[in-house]
Amino acid sequence: MVKRKRIGLFFESYNTLPAYVIYITNIVKTLTLVSEEKKPVLIILHRFDSPIAELKKINYPYIEFYELQNIYKNPIKRLINKISRYSFNKNVLSFVDNAFPKDMDSLFPFGERTETKYIKHKIYWKPDFQEYHLPLYFTPSELEANRTFLNSLVKEPVDLVLSSNDAKRDFEKYFPLNKNKVNIVRFTSFLPAIDHLNINFIKKQYDISKPYFIIANQFWPHKNHLIVLKALNFAKLSNPVLSYQIVFTGKTSSTRDADLFQKIKFYISEHHLNVDIKFTDFISREEQVCLMNNSLAVIQPSLFEGWSTVIEDAKALNKYVIASDINVNKEQIIKNVTFFNPYNYKELKKAMDFVLTIQNKWENNNYNKEIIRFKNELEIVFGL
Repeated sequence: MVKRKRIGLFFESYNTLPAYVIYITNIVKTLTLVSEEKKPVLIILHRFDSPIAELKKINYPYIEFYELQNIYKNPIKRLINKISRYSFNKNVLSFVDNAFPKDMDSLFPFGERTETKYIKHKIYWKPDFQEYHLPLYFTPSELEANRTFLNSLVKEPVDLVLSSNDAKRDFEKYFPLNKNKVNIVRFTSFLPAIDHLNINFIKKQYDISKPYFIIANQFWPHKNHLIVLKALNFAKLSNPVLSYQIVFTGKTSSTRDADLFQKIKFYISEHHLNVDIKFTDFISREEQVCLMNNSLAVIQPSLFEGWSTVIEDAKALNKYVIASDINVNKEQIIKNVTFFNPYNYKELKKAMDFVLTIQNKWENNNYNKEIIRFKNELEIVFGL
């Protein structure tokens, strides 16, 4: 009888980390491609509101679900620890989930908590080093937490997963004394079924009346939404009635700049772009993929990325991409793409004009090769 490795996967909710939900879902889907004798048992550590139904639909043959308890819900204990941290710089009381599974060989991504101390194979994950490039988008406490986390990584024998060679170069630059194993895992997308969706109904629902470019990012400052509006405004100077619209999907709230969406709406109003811009807010992954699939092209204007889910979705859909010319984007996509300086709206407008001229005439992409590469990288990380 095959003794299968038991791998724990932390599984968040769409309310906390939507992109992370997609990452873990795609890991489970990819592990279905591993040969039968090497398939591990997956222990899904999830929240009460995690979309575990989506994982169950995958029908992975060896999977267990464990709901993490809300071990911090006792207000008196929280208050005691708050006082003790202030007075003694440590927690007096320990919050422990006593039912936490004790039989995992590995945990990804590893998180420091009392219940995980016994795990020998700690697999940490650091998607990117944005805090070193754009520190203005982080609070002092977040910057300090990141430094503490990374300093601990280079002092203990652990495995570290990075999402790109670009991130690896950053890690080697900022932590040249690291001796731990570093794995590059370049995530791929598994697209949900969208054949049952009616694109005309979806477009009507969001008042999309023309061909459109789509930007599928949450409204965080580094996602650089404003450059798209500036490019659109520049386009209207020469042609007040455009033949296309811009569709933005994603949560409109931001913890890094609470007023960001209001600033965007003010710019739209000030430059009379209301008819040209459509916001969907947070929508289902199926609807988002359907809108991407029927777009003129996908625009990824971000100032910084780890490994863009949006670009992977576009590659899987064989859609054309207009992307900022940051290093990780150039690593991630090499065909069916035009790069632009993310601070230059005129370059973006020129790229959009180019897409309008080629009209779906671009190279077919064999995405299955990238999925197999992802599978192979996961096998190495998990020691399968």
